[in-house]
Amino acid sequence: MAGVKLAFIADIHHYSERLGNSGRAYELREGSDQKCLKETGAVIDAVFAELEKSDIDALVIAGDITNDGERLSHDEIYARLSAFREKKKVYVITSTHDWCSDNNPRRFEGENVYHDVETVAPKELTDMYSVFGREDCISSYTTPLGLVSSCYQVSDGLRLLAVHDDCDAEGGRSGYSEKHLQWMTEQLKKAQEDGCKVIAVQHHLVLHPFTRLINSGQSIGDNFRVASVLADNGLRLVFVGHSHMQRTTEFVSEKGNKITQINLGALTGYPAPVTYISFDGENADYKVEFTKSFIYNGEKKDASYFESHTLGVLFNLLEAGKNDKKDFYERLRANGIKIPSYDLLYPLIKFVCKRLLKMKCRTAGRLINFLTFGKAIDKRAIKELGDMKLLSLVSKVFLSVFDGSYAVKDARECERLAVTAVGELPSRIIRRLPLKEEKKQGILKTTDQIAVLTKELMYSSGPDNMNSTVAL
Repeated sequence: MAGVKLAFIADIHHYSERLGNSGRAYELREGSDQKCLKETGAVIDAVFAELEKSDIDALVIAGDITNDGERLSHDEIYARLSAFREKKKVYVITSTHDWCSDNNPRRFEGENVYHDVETVAPKELTDMYSVFGREDCISSYTTPLGLVSSCYQVSDGLRLLAVHDDCDAEGGRSGYSEKHLQWMTEQLKKAQEDGCKVIAVQHHLVLHPFTRLINSGQSIGDNFRVASVLADNGLRLVFVGHSHMQRTTEFVSEKGNKITQINLGALTGYPAPVTYISFDGENADYKVEFTKSFIYNGEKKDASYFESHTLGVLFNLLEAGKNDKKDFYERLRANGIKIPSYDLLYPLIKFVCKRLLKMKCRTAGRLINFLTFGKAIDKRAIKELGDMKLLSLVSKVFLSVFDGSYAVKDARECERLAVTAVGELPSRIIRRLPLKEEKKQGILKTTDQIAVLTKELMYSSGPDNMNSTVAL
């Protein structure tokens, strides 16, 4: 059997510039997002151009195709997908951003945000996007929202289970009703009978790449039970999106069956990844590549543009805190932190922001050790950090959340030790406080997960996030 090569992308979040791409309101929206916004069309064009020239057999998109389900955005991405389909096959699932599940579509004009934007409902999404892959569909299931999960015959020996998980679990969570899950297991069993391997794609997470602290709300309901059911029925590889974090996670059911989840990062945000898999009949070899450049308004933007845009969420807030109280509080609110503007507090905020922008790791480490009587961070590690700026290290860690720890792959041991020590500090403090044991354990559930997160970022313990093989 000839091999098959597929490309997977997720979370395009295409935004039509006709909804506004300038003015204060747009600036605040753009500055609060890890993803690019007005440049999404240019990024998509660059990626599609490369994929058209590649040796892939098909492109698979794991949901959140548009920014907020705006009809203008759908019309533009649909036209791009239709043109791409002339060269390569396309399989598409949609998700909550494609039908604006929070009923908050926006356009921007000057200092104003307007919500009079036409969106596309779930049933219409099905009518619009079901044309992609229709000729390969061998079975389908319609959810109560009107979204359609499909099983596609990708090649003689490979099937793709493309499932919609929006609001289908108990309580309206993302996930699957028992009827939907039964249909999925039937497809897996049928594939085994027909001598086919299966890979799956859905939008929300099945597994937690890091900890429940940052991933629990991003996963489907009853996720570990669902993972066990899928693994025990023969599914070995599932692609998901939603978290915007490129990370590979493994799970083994009680019966000893392993399932691997590849969480796809957002195409239009750092590091703008495309994940390729090559299927040889038994195994899926995967490799992640980052988008190198794109052209926007006639100007070439290289990969550093994604990095600086993502870091801008942090740096722009600190610069505003140092320079402009009004700008600072507006940016806080744009990031979802809705607090009153405290005039008396701002001088302290200004001082802290100024110090953070200039502070060196050595100074920060010594300050932390002073406050913890020299017990928090190894003194040799602090010395070895030298004149490295604190925000340079913070930037590495922040970016590594999204890129599968790629940003910290060459980190020095002193950097790893310092970051993990800071991550462990909240739990160390809580354990020493004279609190009632029940309350202490409740707080530790959160602080211990902070420690797990920082350790995983600096010393990744899972499979290779960039390049590996999964036995199907």
